[in-house]
Amino acid sequence: MKAPWEKFLLPSGAPAYASGRSAEFTRTIREIFGPLVERVAEVPDGPLSWLMAEVPAEGSLSAFFRRLSGALDPRGSLWAVFPKKPFAEALAFPYLWLDVQKAGLTSGLVDNKVAAFSPRLTAIRFVVPLARRAGRAS
Repeated sequence: MKAPWEKFLLPSGAPAYASGRSAEFTRTIREIFGPLVERVAEVPDGPLSWLMAEVPAEGSLSAFFRRLSGALDPRGSLWAVFPKKPFAEALAFPYLWLDVQKAGLTSGLVDNKVAAFSPRLTAIRFVVPLARRAGRAS
């Protein structure tokens, strides 16, 4: 049986960070990852190999993704976590799945995996496109 964190493909030997404020996000981070992921209030400057960030309900999605995409290592991954559609209204989340995906793509990333994070939250993994990785080598 696989560990719950395995579907999120943590990097071997590199730090992994999680940033989010909701009680459900922080509780689930502890349950799934325990000490494998460092919880941070602010995302550290890059290059980051692995980051899981809760998409804020307020502010600009474009600014959120621009900041995080710039901090990624060329081979790193960004997991964007937000409410699943049936829970978006109850969790006061104003964006659709497509809004989040489009903002990530517009920031220059590509999405390549979706995974359930909790019963009410989903996660999309974004990465730097292969064609651009050589130009961003750290």
